[in-house]
Amino acid sequence: MSGFLEKNLQILQSYDPKTADRLRQYTPCHRAEIIATPANVPSLRLQSGGAARLLHSAKNPIQEAQRWVNGLELPIAYNLMIFGSGLLYHVFELAKRCQRDLCNIVIVEREIDIVYAAFTYVDMTLLLQSRSFFFLIEPTDSEMRDCMNRLLTPFIQDGLTVIEHPASVEIDPAFYRRVREIVDESLQSGEILLRTKVQLGGMIQENIIRNIPQMLSNPSLTALNSALTKIPAFVVGAGPSLDKNVDLLAQVGDKGVIIAVDTVYKLLLNKGITPHLIATTDPTPLNARHFAGVTDLGAAILVFSPSVFHEIPKQLQGTKVSISLPSSRLLNVMKQLFGEGAAMSPGINVGQTCFNLARYLGCDPIVLVGFDLSFSRDGGSTHASGTALRRNIYRSDAPGKMKVELLGDKPELEEFDPIIVPANLGGEVATNKFWLAYLRSMEEEIKRTNARVINCTEGGAKMEGAEIRTLRETIQEYARYEAMAQSTLQMAVGFFFELNKESGKALLRQSGDILKTAVEKAEEGLQKVGALRAIASSRSPNPVLLEETMNEILKIHKALTQDHKVYAVLDEAADCVLSPFLKRENRPKGPEPTPKNVEMTIKRYQDYFSGMKELCAKYSLIIQETVDSMDNASWTAPSW
Repeated sequence: MSGFLEKNLQILQSYDPKTADRLRQYTPCHRAEIIATPANVPSLRLQSGGAARLLHSAKNPIQEAQRWVNGLELPIAYNLMIFGSGLLYHVFELAKRCQRDLCNIVIVEREIDIVYAAFTYVDMTLLLQSRSFFFLIEPTDSEMRDCMNRLLTPFIQDGLTVIEHPASVEIDPAFYRRVREIVDESLQSGEILLRTKVQLGGMIQENIIRNIPQMLSNPSLTALNSALTKIPAFVVGAGPSLDKNVDLLAQVGDKGVIIAVDTVYKLLLNKGITPHLIATTDPTPLNARHFAGVTDLGAAILVFSPSVFHEIPKQLQGTKVSISLPSSRLLNVMKQLFGEGAAMSPGINVGQTCFNLARYLGCDPIVLVGFDLSFSRDGGSTHASGTALRRNIYRSDAPGKMKVELLGDKPELEEFDPIIVPANLGGEVATNKFWLAYLRSMEEEIKRTNARVINCTEGGAKMEGAEIRTLRETIQEYARYEAMAQSTLQMAVGFFFELNKESGKALLRQSGDILKTAVEKAEEGLQKVGALRAIASSRSPNPVLLEETMNEILKIHKALTQDHKVYAVLDEAADCVLSPFLKRENRPKGPEPTPKNVEMTIKRYQDYFSGMKELCAKYSLIIQETVDSMDNASWTAPSW
């Protein structure tokens, strides 16, 4: 039967219209050929490289798929990525084997003709109706990364199992090798981001709360939208190559805009160069080292993230502008105060923030300086000279390994595996998994940039999408005319009117009240978990009583979240509790009061209620301290 195409596409259209439209508009080139089998189910062969290759058995494809899947050693699979679709016999068998736990299936296929044949000859209703069954057809690197980013949370939270269909992968092994590289790279970056969120989430949320007074008393980034259209921007990173050309930046003057990462702020000042804009985003107290001894910004403008270490905006006098954080639930609740935030992504590090700031200002070209994101294969430095975080990297005695100095009072070295990447000026350089994640993210940003991007980093890793030129010739070509960048920026922020202090305090007090109620509910939940433990450990546990108590725990949990208001206030601070709580491996397998389900319920909710009680009490206090500081401070709008 071959009448499944439109039926399958209609279901796919409901959640993946782009792929559905692509298949609907495709005209087959008949490289994929359906062949009959004695088992009365179709098989498939592909014309490839002048030869015909069978993708399934010519006798019984279903039996072949069953034998192959039964021979695989599979962990509990919550998310599957399968290389090669064929007519999906192996996919159906894998889904059957993993169906109890399976959440997402992603098929990566090199040949659109094969996918078209599968949609035509196979009834996919059961798979497609889950709305978590996706096709990536001959994906580019960018499309592959986009898919990984969309599904990164479940992939990292619950794991991703990659299965290669041998007959499919043999047709184009280089393509599937590249896909595997991107998958591994994305998972590695995702794990770093998730670990950072869990480790720093509490610090980030504390900073956001404590920075609200600064946000209310200073303009937001929207004031700078398109303020410097077609003006050249010189975005200064903190890579060690900056030592080679930093002095040239003095020639820019006011003929362009210098946007610097906080790491190089004092280095530039010591060189007699005052940047027009300094971006600061890091939530850790270490970030304050970049501003040690500085109290007045002078002519510069500080662009700060609400998540930045809260002592920094408080310490610095002068013009300050806050970046919006669209992902912040708490700031979204307070949107009535701050208005719609600037449509600018802060990126995943401060260098990317500076780059995106140049785009937001309307600058063209955007010139990158000191964006090394790498080091020599023989070692070197992490940052430019005179920066607070500069450390050394050495070759290790262990083959293929390197060592980096750690920040701290005692000299310690951490060993790591370097990753070799193409160099900006030819040859190869080494990087680590963190900088590689930054590099790939920057490359994606460049692809979305209409302005010309010129990389004047005299060393470092090659950045796809950016032209390579020297800083000297770039300054000579583009920094030729007065741009009045400084006065334009100051004028843009000069029309700011003080926001409503009392409304801000009222919203903070409401947030504090939400957390106080959550503390009470967490205590009630802990009592109920104790009751469940007592019933379960009795000589003859009553199943009805067990089920009733489990249901009561679920009700208390729902009441604690107060329709997710608690998570809006805690936001990323709750990740340290929610991350283990939401893992599927930690969830009971159903509502039935089986011994295993009861045991998992006790463990899961004991940890959850304990963690939430501690968090809500802590952030309730932080909110109260912030409100008190607003009461005690002299609340005057800055004079521009």
